[in-house]
Amino acid sequence: MASRTPARRTLTTGLLAAALVLSGCATEVGGRAVAGSTGGTQPAPSKAPAPSKGPVAEPGQCVLGTSPAPVDCAKPHHVEVTKAGTFGPELPAARPEADVIFKAALPECRAEAAKYLGSTDFDASTLAAWMLWAPADEWAAGNRWYRCGVAQLATDGKAVERTGSVKGALTGEKFFEFQVCSAVKPLEAAVKRIACTEPHHAEGLRVVTMGKPTDPLPSPEEFNAAARPVCGETLTKYLGTATREDVVATWRWPSQTEWEQGFTNLTCFAQTDVAVTGTLRNIGTAPLPGG
Repeated sequence: MASRTPARRTLTTGLLAAALVLSGCATEVGGRAVAGSTGGTQPAPSKAPAPSKGPVAEPGQCVLGTSPAPVDCAKPHHVEVTKAGTFGPELPAARPEADVIFKAALPECRAEAAKYLGSTDFDASTLAAWMLWAPADEWAAGNRWYRCGVAQLATDGKAVERTGSVKGALTGEKFFEFQVCSAVKPLEAAVKRIACTEPHHAEGLRVVTMGKPTDPLPSPEEFNAAARPVCGETLTKYLGTATREDVVATWRWPSQTEWEQGFTNLTCFAQTDVAVTGTLRNIGTAPLPGG
């Protein structure tokens, strides 16, 4: 049933990083399952990450631009470091491709991101788990460091330069300050990030955890069975009504590769047929904003 879409992996200012463009399948509550069309790609790095001949940022510090050197998070930065680690002998002597590294450590980085941000719902936001690791020359010399981090994503999936920390940013009502919106319908295609003040067809609501990376990828039927009640109930609370027919709950889930890299959840959205220019939150029975 599913049209699998690879996770998009991006480079931000030269640093190897990982960020998910929500992909997989979508379905409408009460409707038939519809396969999502192929969306994101995995572009090759445009250049190698900058060598880290100096210190590498530690948890509680940030990084800016092409250097993994620490900067004060109160100053401009791209990524906040949440965890430091070292790859063991299970990985080859020559630095492997990004997908191998993601599989080895990204699940851990995603778990750290959830703790740091205060919510597992970050895939429904503009905040994402991020990952940095040693350049090839250091790797070959036995210095196999990696860092987990978090970043705020722009509409093109690159990390935003910002000041101040996002620690705890998704707790409670603060989630809506970072809510992701999509210019396309998640029911039909991979999410295309857009500012929620711009015309959009979907607003991120929450995620539903479906297992662990070592578990088998759930079937489409299992994803749908888990999503239908949770996404539907979440939409009702979000809108403030259960009577609207012009806003539906849709959801997307990961590919096999994404699942193995820690994207072990589906993401719920509020979706409209016509583009809206304002939030659907607590809209009740009022007209769609700009619809």
